[in-house]
Amino acid sequence: MLIFALVLWLSSQTAHPANAQPSLKAVLRSNHQPEEIPKGQVVEKIVCAGTPDQSYALYLPANYSPKRKWPVLYAFDPGARGQIPIERFKEAAEKYGWIVAGSNNSHNGPFQPSVDSWIAIVKDTRERFAIDDTRAYLTGFSGGARLAYYFAIRCQGCFAGVIACGAGLPAGVTPSPAFHFAIFSTVGIEDFNFAEVKTLDEALEKAGLTHRTVVFTGRHDWPPLPVAIEALAWMELQAMKSVKRQRDANLIDSLWQTQLQQAQSLEDSKQTYDAYQIYLALNDSFKGLKDVTAVEKKINQLREISEVQGAIQNEQQQIKKQREIGTRIDALLAARERNSKDANPNGERSNESLDPETRLTAIFSELRKQADRTEDSDERRVARRVREGVFIGLIEQGNNQLQTQKRYDEAVRTFKLATEVNSERAGVFFYLAWAYAASGNKKQALRALQAAVDKGFADPVAIEGTKAFDSIRDETQYVQIIQALRSKG
Repeated sequence: MLIFALVLWLSSQTAHPANAQPSLKAVLRSNHQPEEIPKGQVVEKIVCAGTPDQSYALYLPANYSPKRKWPVLYAFDPGARGQIPIERFKEAAEKYGWIVAGSNNSHNGPFQPSVDSWIAIVKDTRERFAIDDTRAYLTGFSGGARLAYYFAIRCQGCFAGVIACGAGLPAGVTPSPAFHFAIFSTVGIEDFNFAEVKTLDEALEKAGLTHRTVVFTGRHDWPPLPVAIEALAWMELQAMKSVKRQRDANLIDSLWQTQLQQAQSLEDSKQTYDAYQIYLALNDSFKGLKDVTAVEKKINQLREISEVQGAIQNEQQQIKKQREIGTRIDALLAARERNSKDANPNGERSNESLDPETRLTAIFSELRKQADRTEDSDERRVARRVREGVFIGLIEQGNNQLQTQKRYDEAVRTFKLATEVNSERAGVFFYLAWAYAASGNKKQALRALQAAVDKGFADPVAIEGTKAFDSIRDETQYVQIIQALRSKG
């Protein structure tokens, strides 16, 4: 049984021997809790029995009953926001009869807390609900996607599939025939991880692994509802192929006709490359379930059309350009970091040492110009991917300087640079205010905090819970900011 492998693997992961892992008997026990959990609606928080510091958001199909076993999808958000993936997948879960559980504790950062969260959720859901051991799935966004991949790879045979959103494999891992799970990848056309996900798609193809990659209009985010529905539908087809669920001819025909009509419609409207992508998906998804001879013929015809060949080349050129710009920026950021460490005790730097920052400012200005264009283009896509990637990188670097290294002046410089990359994101101004306050600059801290609120930051609890703001809590402007936020809430 798959659950035996899962329990053995979980037992090997804990870094805290005192916190005993669930015994095999405990995990296998069908101990449905007496309290009634709402069905057909999102439940924001289910506290794990035995580990009250762990919880998850949940969706149970409206017709859920313990009289039969159900597929389960475990979700990991990089910010421990379990409700977000539940909201994205609830319609698909209702349509296809899946349980979805999203961790409220797992997040980017140290690995062990995510393992602890996963163990607690597995134990609790197995005790509460009737789960099909052969149809356990994982999904995650960004760092959560890498976590989902990690669990599926390390616990061989435990999972039927991974829905990876906005990121690829963990560092140092390459596709292998040992991956005994289906992979559905999603990425936004403007996601800074676009190149990574598309390159992985090629590697998965070469490794002969069962996979599907869907690109949606958007940036670095969980997939929109239609893609979430498509992901679960695709997993249903894979389950039929692997005999993990009974073959459903009506469902197969319905999905086939829907996608075939979509491809034909795109082809009729001269969107040949988009049609080509769907025909490819039809061939891969339904081979073994339907006769795909006609689709294979269509793929071979479209592959020779100049528009399709040009679109493929354009995508490759976009990826190449994105990497070139990213490499240049990374080199300048590294030079900037070296210069900051080489500064004399008074913090003075030569004009030469300021050059990387000046050049970065010029590059960021050009990126903003390209990214803010109203019409879609290759240049706009590349600029938006690079800008978002650099922005996220600077936020992570700034937070490390601020909260781990306690290098407050450097954190200020990093967050200020991040505002040059994207001045419309409220969160960066909150962190900038925090860094200013920690460095003792009350005036600039208040100014940055006001900017954060003006741009949409609306979490008074986060502000009041930040100790660095103790120095400005008696300031009139601070009191007014908190009062304004409280009145809105």
